[in-house]
Amino acid sequence: MSDALGGEARYEGLSSLQIKRASTAEQVAEALREMILRGEIEQGQPLREVSLAASIGVSRNTMREAIRVLAREGIVTHEMHHGAMVTRLETRDVEDIFRVRRVLELAAVRASREAEPEQLAGLAGAVRELEDAVATGDWGAIIDADELFHERLVGLLGSRRLSRFFDAIQAEVRLCLSIVDRSTSDLESLIAEHQELLELIFQRDTDRVTELMSGHLADAEQTLAAVVAVDGG
Repeated sequence: MSDALGGEARYEGLSSLQIKRASTAEQVAEALREMILRGEIEQGQPLREVSLAASIGVSRNTMREAIRVLAREGIVTHEMHHGAMVTRLETRDVEDIFRVRRVLELAAVRASREAEPEQLAGLAGAVRELEDAVATGDWGAIIDADELFHERLVGLLGSRRLSRFFDAIQAEVRLCLSIVDRSTSDLESLIAEHQELLELIFQRDTDRVTELMSGHLADAEQTLAAVVAVDGG
């Protein structure tokens, strides 16, 4: 017997539904994203739907949808008469990315004064992951841990929308990092900077964190702009 709103009877038919956690297009997009961000598919390289679909064993429509997902993230670009290709970032793109990062991350630094202990513990966990990744020399894990720290920092703003927006920006940063010469990266300084940022955040010294974070972002922008310029941007 159902209630006045038809509660039980209304949802009876849902028991036979099979929910897929991720569509085929999303899975293909994830695989392509990882290949692009690892540098296995280079910036400026065309993404041919037919050959890609055949190599993975999916339909052309599925491949087209996967490429659209990546285009919304900014790591794939559609050009008239040329089709889709991996986005080739220019120095002006790097400048724009870091303009946005400064707005969000420096606002997050100010918000850190009121952060809950578990939020600060999340930042500390990201720094530990960075230390572990550097110790093993796993470049992908190093980038993941660095991203995690900054994502959790922006998370202190308490806005799901800003966090989603920041995720898209991070995808473009990672695209820049795919062409960085890893042999020249000063990973010890990277760890030291994040450790100092973390310590100052725990001390609620937002003025000093703002100063240090501004320098950190300026250095990162300069490095990535130089890499992009050499690569043809």
